[in-house]
Amino acid sequence: MNSKIRLLAALVSSLVIVPFALSCGGSSNSDLETSLRSQLSATQAQLDQAQELITNLQDQIESLESTIQTPIPEPVMEEAEVTEEAAEETPEVSDAEAEAILTAEYQWLVQSDDTARLQELLGIEADGWYGNGTRTAHITALESLELPLTSVPDIPCAAQDEITKEIGEIESESDQIEIDLDGDGGSDQVRVVTIADSKYITAETSYNGNLVWKEFGEWGSYSASEVEVTPEFGTDVNQDGANELWLKINPLTGPAGGAKEHYVYVFQDCELQVMNNSEGTPFNFYRGNTVSGETFYIDCVIENDEALLVYHEDYRIGEPGDFVWAYVPTALRLVGTTFQEVISPSFEDDISPAPDPLPTDTCAKSS
Repeated sequence: MNSKIRLLAALVSSLVIVPFALSCGGSSNSDLETSLRSQLSATQAQLDQAQELITNLQDQIESLESTIQTPIPEPVMEEAEVTEEAAEETPEVSDAEAEAILTAEYQWLVQSDDTARLQELLGIEADGWYGNGTRTAHITALESLELPLTSVPDIPCAAQDEITKEIGEIESESDQIEIDLDGDGGSDQVRVVTIADSKYITAETSYNGNLVWKEFGEWGSYSASEVEVTPEFGTDVNQDGANELWLKINPLTGPAGGAKEHYVYVFQDCELQVMNNSEGTPFNFYRGNTVSGETFYIDCVIENDEALLVYHEDYRIGEPGDFVWAYVPTALRLVGTTFQEVISPSFEDDISPAPDPLPTDTCAKSS
């Protein structure tokens, strides 16, 4: 700063000297004196201005030096207070509370405060809507903690095209039964319709809010145009809450009585599917009695804490009034869309005195 003041003083001196140097070329002493006085007056004014400028600069220098020497306080305590306040606004969740939130029941594409709390726990956007992103994060969290996935809602199926638009006009339809095909606790209306000599199973399920349908295949001894296909009843063989649909096949020609062939359907992977045997062929069951002495029926049993279906193909040995009974059970485990045979000493063939009355189905049925 002092060097700037010295430079300004030198500039002022030059302002005084220069006029005198310029005055040396005058023609007379009088004129010279007048000129010098005029220049001296101007120089004095310039000196006054320079002195005022020096004073202002000195004041500014003192002000700057005072500002530099004054320490600026650091807002350390304020930051600490803000951090503490933020920590107080985010309450910690205990392990028990987290497990309760993760295992609570949620509904697909339904906005709720419960879903928002779940999303906060998962560390994703808490908009309260349970969709694909929330479902993926939810499953990941449950699996990482080895918790069951029963609280994760299923993704609803896409609506199937209307059967009348896709296939044609319905010509006839069977009586309706009501069973819980999709396992949601509500009744689903099931019937079989005929379109151009083909049979179609239809079900009004709440799973997608629309009618689902499936063409009945041509298996066994008859084509679909030669039989009447009737929805008979529903069972819950594996006790998963979803009913299996039993369809009875009644030939349009031949004897009206006797044992009737049955096929079983389930609602899985968003469609009606027939139950197969281990070879991938639709599993056909007979139910009822024949004139030759066979009796076909189904039992639903628990064996070693496992729910099984036992299919009986029993028959009598001997003449009426003097015969014994041959028990021929086949134990089946329902896995997906397959009936798997279960080998166990509990389900071996046996011969015993004739039962009275004749055995019949023991499975609980809904219709």
